Amino acid sequence: MRKHFLIDTSVILDNPDNLYSLFAGGENDIYITNVVLEELDRKKTERANVGFFARAFFRTFIGSSASVAKKLKGEEKEGDHFYEFLCDRGGENRQFKIVVIHRENYDAENDRNDLKIVEIAKSYNLKLITNDISLKIIALTRGVKTESFYEDTVSDYKNLEFFHKQGATNDDASKTEWAQYEESDENGRPRFFLQVAGHKEECHFDKLYDYNSLVVAPHNLEQKFMLSILTHPQNKVSAVSGSTGSGKTLMALQAGLILCEQEIVDGIVYLRNTIEAVSSNERLGFRAGDEERKLSYFMYPLFSAINLIIEELRKKSLKNAVEYSGDVNTMESKAATKRFMDKNNIEIMDLAHARGITISRKFVIFDEAQNASIADIKLLGTRLGKGSRIAFLGDLEQVDNPYLTQDRNGLVTLLKKAHISDFIAGIQLRNTIRSDISRWFGQNL
Repeated sequence: MRKHFLIDTSVILDNPDNLYSLFAGGENDIYITNVVLEELDRKKTERANVGFFARAFFRTFIGSSASVAKKLKGEEKEGDHFYEFLCDRGGENRQFKIVVIHRENYDAENDRNDLKIVEIAKSYNLKLITNDISLKIIALTRGVKTESFYEDTVSDYKNLEFFHKQGATNDDASKTEWAQYEESDENGRPRFFLQVAGHKEECHFDKLYDYNSLVVAPHNLEQKFMLSILTHPQNKVSAVSGSTGSGKTLMALQAGLILCEQEIVDGIVYLRNTIEAVSSNERLGFRAGDEERKLSYFMYPLFSAINLIIEELRKKSLKNAVEYSGDVNTMESKAATKRFMDKNNIEIMDLAHARGITISRKFVIFDEAQNASIADIKLLGTRLGKGSRIAFLGDLEQVDNPYLTQDRNGLVTLLKKAHISDFIAGIQLRNTIRSDISRWFGQNL
């Protein structure tokens, strides 16, 4: 049965390819309003993927011309016009039609765009497709049929497991490459293994302590597995989930330093999705300083990990204390922190600047991956050149991106892939090491 969909801005900003999927080869009709066009026009100058997707959407209209489309039956208002466009997302058989409904005079109070979109949906009995939960609620209260459009949802994300313990009931745990095992020998002593290249490889965690660059040792078994996997010669891509204070960034940074010491990579690149506050005066552009300083506000997890390492280095020798003198207790990259980054060839980068470049022979740390879309992950993954490897880090309980959810984001998608694919290593840190206070709030609120 043919369906008529009215598409909200949120669906397009999630991924313009959603339109092609909803079109379903011509089985469904796709409509948008002039309000959505105006919203996308305002978004197209933004640096992040929101801006890129807005521009990508408008590029689909290149070569197309407006033709007057047949109006739908419904509560038509004077000034309603229908225009049809044949759009192209590129590639073979990637065309789809969009009908733009232009209404000159809306009834919506206070000129609220959400209400204008709902108004059109109700006028012509269109099903509203939106990933905006608040808009969905508004539509339902006005009798408008609505649903979300989420691809790659991982409904069983809480059941993803990569660790096997002898005698435990974890039959659903992944047995792909990089699965982690704890078994007991004949004397009852624990032994630890990784599944690598089709066989179990025993982990000799004590070897981790042989590296000069290992300043902060792993605190628990989970961190030992993480450091072993990230530095393993055969591992290239890792997805690491863990609660706040579990040591994800610190262990990833330690892994990068070890890989640099081994000359497997030439440096470390740290990226973090710059998800901003809704309040305009808290947005990045309103912060003081130039672009580098604005970006540094989002790099606190890296600076915090570096500063912890510096404090440990200072304790080890007077030489280190002299070399890394200066302020480190800051959210910004001050003297000692900057000296450490320069010495170890650590770069920071905004995801928006990763487009169009190639990152070769680097260990890439992508933090807060739960706030990245699948398109963000694909963007960064396709930027990696020869000799590079990457670790995606994040906490599935702290999704701040308004277009994503706990069961649908870049990190959870990678963890699901790791559960069934040998190419990606899946790692989970469940122990909080920051403090008892941090652990309590993580578990009880």
